[in-house]
Amino acid sequence: MPAVVFLGPTLPRREAEQHLDAAFRPPAIRGDIYRALHDGFDRIVLIDGEFHGRPSVWQREILDAIIEGADIHGASSIGALRAAELHPFGMIGHGKIFAWYRDGVLDGDDEVALIHGPEELGYPSLSEPLVNIRATLAAAVPSVLSAAESEQVVAQAKAAYFPERSFAAVVAAAPPERRARLARFVAERRIDQKRQDAITALTAAAVPRRREAAPPSARPSSAWWRRHRLVAEGVAATPRALSAETIAHDAAISADELAALRRELSARFFIADWAKAHDLLAGPSDLAAQAARFPDANGVSLIQRQAAFTKRALAAAAVRLVGDRIGSGDQEIISRSIIGEWAKERGIARPGLAGEDLADWVVTAGPGHFGYLGWQFEVELVEALRLAGRFSGPRRRSSQ
Repeated sequence: MPAVVFLGPTLPRREAEQHLDAAFRPPAIRGDIYRALHDGFDRIVLIDGEFHGRPSVWQREILDAIIEGADIHGASSIGALRAAELHPFGMIGHGKIFAWYRDGVLDGDDEVALIHGPEELGYPSLSEPLVNIRATLAAAVPSVLSAAESEQVVAQAKAAYFPERSFAAVVAAAPPERRARLARFVAERRIDQKRQDAITALTAAAVPRRREAAPPSARPSSAWWRRHRLVAEGVAATPRALSAETIAHDAAISADELAALRRELSARFFIADWAKAHDLLAGPSDLAAQAARFPDANGVSLIQRQAAFTKRALAAAAVRLVGDRIGSGDQEIISRSIIGEWAKERGIARPGLAGEDLADWVVTAGPGHFGYLGWQFEVELVEALRLAGRFSGPRRRSSQ
């Protein structure tokens, strides 16, 4: 099998083909590594992937591929991010951007983010990644800018929303007396660090590592990722699992109540996630308030109750804090405000949606849509119903 490469705006495909004979696929989303394994590839090069609006490649699927014996290379964009996170476990990182993330020089995914046109047009870049701006301005020191001036311009680019970053904006942010020389430097010597790192990764992946091939009989007939994660991604069939509707039936709750619970539990996740990102803590009074809300939770173990009360208390603390800040006691308005901030801070946008409408879309899409695969509605639903004393387990059904 040749290698498979997930590539988009970082490097034109015709140029990539000069460095590696491979199967090329669009920027990766959640589950694409599993799909590559399912299709038989054991050399995977992750360069581009979706960041915002679609679930991104999950670390777990890369680890599963490594466990399966695949070589996983990463560079330039989300490939560099994941390689920096997973290189201790065997993912192979390439290039300067990977090294910057690995060494803590960079820490935000917005550093490599950009907006681009469609696949049909070759993914034309419509903004400039911050890593390219950093590399170019570093090369302009000291001939064009001083180190302090370069740092100041980078800081201004960092403060801008990633779709608005461009070298035109960079030049405009430079001291007036430097702008002409900087514009000429950018035109003549702009550094495309993402492109350079992608070529490095493709060149390295062109030489497969030597390994002893295991006989087919030595490999498990059904690896766990095939039985669980691949099934979850819709690549393979699955036996019927306990659904939310079945849980609702067993707990005697209506379809309308089930829909309301889905929204409530999804919204609580995003509010608590926002609270964690802002280093908020729930106090003893918040925890006590949650315990008082669930007097019928005695059937739930102490550890489970503490975990459930803690995340609910954190969300409640966030709602109280933001309510005080915006001067509102309306829970719906406050929740939408927090979720809107959560989306904005992560660069999540939806054409035609803003404010409360965007927050509603985020809640409806649910945490799983944004790559939070550890959150499962069925699990959260059972927990909520058990805390309320309304669910003790599936009802026994007679067989015919």
